[in-house]
Amino acid sequence: NNNNNNNNASKEQVEDMIQNLQSTCQLVPDAQIVETNSKVPYQTFRVGTGSELTRRAREGYGGKKGSVGVTRDPDGAVTLEDFHAILKSRTVCAWGECYIKKSSKTSTSDR
Repeated sequence: NNNNNNNNASKEQVEDMIQNLQSTCQLVPDAQIVETNSKVPYQTFRVGTGSELTRRAREGYGGKKGSVGVTRDPDGAVTLEDFHAILKSRTVCAWGECYIKKSSKTSTSDR
């Protein structure tokens, strides 16, 4: 079967996988923090769910100071390429993947 749909995971499957990574302590702590609706007298935060972290990785969050979405489609099934992008995104950062510099960038300048 060379049908691409067989290689896709549903949105729910991806959310469950991210939740399982989170519950087994395989996500970095900073990636799991999400804002609450409480902003007065100051912004408060909490640990996000697998569903929230997946949505933030796919759609982006925080405007200019935040992060852009990493998948072609912010909803629906996820390709293997998109799943890798979600795992490496700043909002999921499985196994610290978001901190690993690409081997093609060998310069010492901090970008």
